[in-house]
Amino acid sequence: MTDISDIEPYSDQDVPQVIDRLINDDEFIKAIGQLKFKGWFTPLSFILRPRIRSFLRSKAQVIQTIQDFQSAVEPQLAKVLSRTTETFTVSGLDHLNPEQSYLFLSNHRDIAMDPAFVNWALYNGGFHTVRIAIGDNLVKKPFVGDLMRLNKSFIVKRNVSGPREMLQTYSALSGYIRQSIEDGHSIWIAHREGRAKDGIDRTDPAILKMIAMAGKPRNESFEEAVRAAQIVPVSISYEFDPCAPMKARELAMTERDGYYTKRPDEDVQSIAAGIMGWKGRVHLHFGKPITDVPETPQELATLIDHQIILGQRVFDTGRLADALLKKHHLPDDLLPDVQQRFQALISGTPEKYREKLLEIYANPLRQFTLHQQSEL
Repeated sequence: MTDISDIEPYSDQDVPQVIDRLINDDEFIKAIGQLKFKGWFTPLSFILRPRIRSFLRSKAQVIQTIQDFQSAVEPQLAKVLSRTTETFTVSGLDHLNPEQSYLFLSNHRDIAMDPAFVNWALYNGGFHTVRIAIGDNLVKKPFVGDLMRLNKSFIVKRNVSGPREMLQTYSALSGYIRQSIEDGHSIWIAHREGRAKDGIDRTDPAILKMIAMAGKPRNESFEEAVRAAQIVPVSISYEFDPCAPMKARELAMTERDGYYTKRPDEDVQSIAAGIMGWKGRVHLHFGKPITDVPETPQELATLIDHQIILGQRVFDTGRLADALLKKHHLPDDLLPDVQQRFQALISGTPEKYREKLLEIYANPLRQFTLHQQSEL
């Protein structure tokens, strides 16, 4: 089997060394300082850096395992959610068995918060937390990779070159996912590479082919391999997307120029904005495990999309954006606070990016409506 030690989550025995490495990482300390103290950190860094390190060392004394780390992060996540969400609601947990492991295949809106909300829902629902698939483009900074792997994340190598390397990489990834499921560890993975920045959720059949690759050494059919993976479609819906202005800018520039070049640290900025920005009402829905598997990846992708899209929550931000794009009268029953905040968001967005911003919010509603009509 291919060596996966450089991509798999850290184990309990790695924790003390990794924690020590983080505390001594200047970029990590700077990131914490800027989040906590904003513009005050740079001029006062000579005072704040040693204090942050001292604080972290005191907290790290009780962190010896992955469970310890997640338990230490949990109250911090609770504070973030209390400050950045109006409500967080969950549905569909009754479809799942706490003693069973699953492959949660999710739509993807936010780099860090999508799997964080899944873990929060599972943890508070009496389930084990998941191992999280993240792209290697997100771990260019060593401290980010360390934090992610402490939080049970494993790294998906992107932009592999050549068919041979691609086959080896994805076979190893598929085998790791299958082995995790069989060992009782659930997995979270996005249903496509990268976030759906335009708000259109579409499962990539290539992801499903990769998942099924683990069945090849066992002479399993596509249907048998997928059934063994215990796929559960997951839908996450945000009333407000903190990264929407950045996404709108990227979409508009890509449409204008035919390409988009990320700025340095843009992914880290997106992670920070997604964590700290206002999200309003958030809803997470767990679909039903897929047991009746179609014959082809394309048919399975369509089935998963249907569950994901119908599991989403329609918020006033989507209705408002749709009405503005169509130049219709605004619905009479919009929540006043949502309408006011959304109008402020539009006003604060450069005019050349506003249409894309509205599409980001309107597209999930339009998808939901189409799939709802298909059931009639």
